Amino acid sequence: MKDNRQKEIVLKDIREALINRNNVENIELSTVEACTFVDPEVNDLSVLFAERFTQRGGTLYYCYNESDIKNRIEEIQRRHEDVVIGCASENLNSFLGHLGIENRCTCDCSKRYPLGATLCEALIAWQGSIVISSNQGLGITIPSLSPVTIVLAFTSQVVSDWESTNERLKDLYPQFPDSLMVTNPASYAYRKQQQKIYLILIEDED
Repeated sequence: MKDNRQKEIVLKDIREALINRNNVENIELSTVEACTFVDPEVNDLSVLFAERFTQRGGTLYYCYNESDIKNRIEEIQRRHEDVVIGCASENLNSFLGHLGIENRCTCDCSKRYPLGATLCEALIAWQGSIVISSNQGLGITIPSLSPVTIVLAFTSQVVSDWESTNERLKDLYPQFPDSLMVTNPASYAYRKQQQKIYLILIEDED
């Protein structure tokens, strides 16, 4: 995307303005819930997604190179006592190893890790929601994500609405995934023992 630095400033301002609003029960969601479409005047869906995601209590980091990604993930680890990151797939585990992050392992889907990491299929702008399927290595037990989860996603994965998400899934897979979870930080926090979503949003558009 053009002018990545300006976009970084915008996304940082959004995060800083909302990051301390940790009590999601007190966040005004009426506008978000009522909006079932994206205004055609919106010219950057990733910024709209960031606004909705952080309004619901999520923490978003905008990254545009591998050094940024590594620094942010290590920062999250330090916040959570440097516990091992349980990765949802071997590919993700290998990528973190490529970054030089040693404190990680491939998940056993039958176990819950205090800190987990996964990829996703799409980010829905109007909801501030993340779409994760069983094809990411989580099997059919998607709801048993870690209490604290890091999601790595790309700006090219941001879509406007659920209809666009369905089209993206059709393009990605010859068959619809066995199971699918659409979640946002507010709904995630209300689930038993599930507390926090960090999103690493990686710029991959020119």
